[in-house]
Amino acid sequence: MSVLDQIKKLEEQKQKLMADAKAEAMAKVEQGLRDLAELGFTYRLVSNDAPTRTTTTRAPRKGGVRDTVLAAIKETGSINRSDLLAKLDAKGDTKAEQSISNALANLKKAGTISASGGNYTIAG
Repeated sequence: MSVLDQIKKLEEQKQKLMADAKAEAMAKVEQGLRDLAELGFTYRLVSNDAPTRTTTTRAPRKGGVRDTVLAAIKETGSINRSDLLAKLDAKGDTKAEQSISNALANLKKAGTISASGGNYTIAG
C-alpha cells in the first residue's frame, strides 16, 4: 500500500470518528434541550451547516420629519430650534421634539443644513 493510500485510509477513519463523536455530542445536546423544555425554556439548536437567516433589507426612508424640518428651514431662511418646534407645533410633545432634534442632527451630519449661533440654515 502506498503512502497516499495510507493517508486516504487514515482520512476516512478520521471522518468516521468525527461523525461518531458529533452524533454522540448531538445526542447529549438534544437531551439537554429536552430537559430545558421540561423546565419551560425554549431553545433552538443552530448548526454551522444550516443556512443563515438573511437579514431583510431596510426599506428606504419615507421622508417624514426630515423633509418637514428641511421645508421649514427653507421657508424661514434661518430658524432656531425653539422657533422650529413652535412652527411645527411640537412644543411640549417629547416624542415630536426628539424626532425633530434627530432630524436636525442627521441633516447637519449629512451637510444639508448648517448651524451657526443657534440658528439653522440651508448649507450653502
